[in-house]
Amino acid sequence: MNDVNSSDSFENITFDYPNINIGIAVTATPLVLVTVFANLMIIIAFWKINAFGEKPSDIFILVLACVDLFVGMVIIPTYMSVLTFGRWIFGEIGCQCLIFLALTAITNGPLVICCICLDRLLLVKMEYPRYVKFQSKTKVLLTVAICFLLALTQGTADLCFWNYAKSVGVIRIDYDYACLSPVRFGAPEISLLFLFLCMLFPVLLVGALSVAFLYSLRLRLQRIRRVTVRPEGESKHGAANTLSSETVRNHYLKPAMTLGALVLALAIAIMPYTYYVIIIGTIWPEYLNPKVVYGIVLTLFCKSIFDPVMYAVSESKIRKFYITRVRELTNRW
Repeated sequence: MNDVNSSDSFENITFDYPNINIGIAVTATPLVLVTVFANLMIIIAFWKINAFGEKPSDIFILVLACVDLFVGMVIIPTYMSVLTFGRWIFGEIGCQCLIFLALTAITNGPLVICCICLDRLLLVKMEYPRYVKFQSKTKVLLTVAICFLLALTQGTADLCFWNYAKSVGVIRIDYDYACLSPVRFGAPEISLLFLFLCMLFPVLLVGALSVAFLYSLRLRLQRIRRVTVRPEGESKHGAANTLSSETVRNHYLKPAMTLGALVLALAIAIMPYTYYVIIIGTIWPEYLNPKVVYGIVLTLFCKSIFDPVMYAVSESKIRKFYITRVRELTNRW
């Protein structure tokens, strides 16, 4: 079998791996367990904590946790099996299923975070009572449905171009050894379009909305400060509009912290993939190492671990819920 780095023609390339790596299996098991446990706690907290889930926008967090739970239960173990056993063992049909599910999950995450960014932007742009009236549960559920539809469209489009990319691509993949999309690694013109639509565009949109949110939050806090700090002789008209520090923290600062945590988790997960697979893979595909590709793809799914950890860091009620449940489990054991 030809190695990807030693082939000049890029024809009939297959990816052979070393023997079973017990170390990877030992490392992967706690990784999967933490991902499943942490996201399952977020889902349970949504129903158990009264203050969490009472706002329609909290549904976005619930959706992210459900997607991350699926990633932890299905996608991460499947990718880990390749690194553990040294080869892909599920054939081309299994590879198509995995690529479809993985691409749908990868696309859905940034799209939902885009919606959270937009929701937070509306929060600071509108007066709070108007925002509460405007952001209904129906609108949030409709937005979530649109995100899933777009993500499913991306995954379906990849499958539709699968055979075309195999026929025109410069790389032929042996699916008894490797699971790589020919659309991503065999047809550069299609790959760039897909990567822009499902990766770069949502991430750029998240960045733009985050900057707009921070600017609008700054203006909102300045207006609150001007209303709160009034000269003694000024009329008390509008005094009812002043907000306590606790209200400001709950209405604006805590949502800002949650958004910052989600954006940070997305950035940490996506940067290695952006550099290696998109830049290196597009400009110098001969330097792609398939085993490194699998490892880099796993960093995308590590976002499913970062998200619940970031929730716990930014939300005290979720952090307390984690601690309580861990103590209960420890006492039972």
